[in-house]
Amino acid sequence: MPKARAYGADATLKACREASYGVAPLTGYQSLDFKSTDLSSAQPLGDDPLLGRGRNAQDPYRGLITDEGQLDIPLDLRGTGFWLTGLFGDPVTTPTSASGSIVFAVNPTAGDTITLNGTVWTFVSGTAGAQETQIQGTATQTVDQLVSDLNASADPEIAKCMYSRPTSTQTLVIAFDTAGPSGNGFTIAASAASVSSPTLTGGGYSHVWESGADDIPSYTIEVGHPKLTTPVFFRHLGTVMESLNFEMGQEGPANARLQLVAQGEERFSATVDANPTAYALRRFSQGRGFIRRGGAALAGVTGGSLTFSNNLERVRVIREDGKIEAADPTFASAEGSMSVRFDGATLVAEAANGDPVGLEYGFTFPEGYALRFELPRVFLPKPKYAVSGPGGVEASFDWRAAYDDSEGTMLRAHLLNDVTSYT
Repeated sequence: MPKARAYGADATLKACREASYGVAPLTGYQSLDFKSTDLSSAQPLGDDPLLGRGRNAQDPYRGLITDEGQLDIPLDLRGTGFWLTGLFGDPVTTPTSASGSIVFAVNPTAGDTITLNGTVWTFVSGTAGAQETQIQGTATQTVDQLVSDLNASADPEIAKCMYSRPTSTQTLVIAFDTAGPSGNGFTIAASAASVSSPTLTGGGYSHVWESGADDIPSYTIEVGHPKLTTPVFFRHLGTVMESLNFEMGQEGPANARLQLVAQGEERFSATVDANPTAYALRRFSQGRGFIRRGGAALAGVTGGSLTFSNNLERVRVIREDGKIEAADPTFASAEGSMSVRFDGATLVAEAANGDPVGLEYGFTFPEGYALRFELPRVFLPKPKYAVSGPGGVEASFDWRAAYDDSEGTMLRAHLLNDVTSYT
């Protein structure tokens, strides 16, 4: 039933990449989840009073049009890649295979089993038959024999993977043959050994974005109110993404804020695309977030934030419509903060010495899907901390990232999921 007043619960957000700046595509829009937005066009009024006309105010003039605002979005498994493409440009996408492992702490005994996608494989002390492996003198030798037997098996489930043992380990490594997310459903179990997880993990598509691209895309973004008695849709042409900011916490869903700069707003009574595509929503959680230093989890972190900006220049020229000509990226910057329980150790020493460190901010899912932001060269200030009572003491670091010559970038964003492409 149509409504007399607009409500945020009924609002829609659709976006599509433009082939030419400021020209709205006719089809191919994506319906996207959002929390709030104030993206809107504004044209202020100005004064230029003339003398000799008395004390009363005269007609104002109309100023330049600005169409900017913030968009609060969920950090989710699939939709986040759409926004990262707008922020950084096209990613490099590579299919990845699911994998897992089984660790044997001791040599198996007769009757012990492993189960691979429903197929039971048994260790025996005598001559091995089908779906069996003979126990050898040591655990390492037994795992080597298991690797040989599994790779030679004609069982259709066993044959879906390749098997190996890394040097100096007693670990069976299982790698699904086909790249992509299908291998994540391959189950593994063991009666007397430790499995990495109940299924193989990490199969999907790895998308990698890097900061500093010469060109970033523009989009047409439509914010609509379709349930009004008279529906209205605000179409923002030439929308470019200036910055992304998110906070790291201890609980709750993960969210981010985008700063958008558009060329102009147009109003319509019908939506630009009645049949947009949509991503299945699956949100990242703060409870599975991490901050790493040098690839290892950083202990004692209580919070953090990260901001990346393209620092757009609003190109103003003489135009009869008062709109900007373009929004061009200038220098890229990344900065953030983190709060840690003060221990007087490594981070404080590195901050005092001025040595750069490598940081990673990110979130994971149990099956190996993940979003992470890699900053290979980060400078920490000497922290200020205060002892304000008998409780724990915290130190806060407001860091800045810089270009790393060896990595060839300042910031690299990784997203592993089941979306085949963002281009």
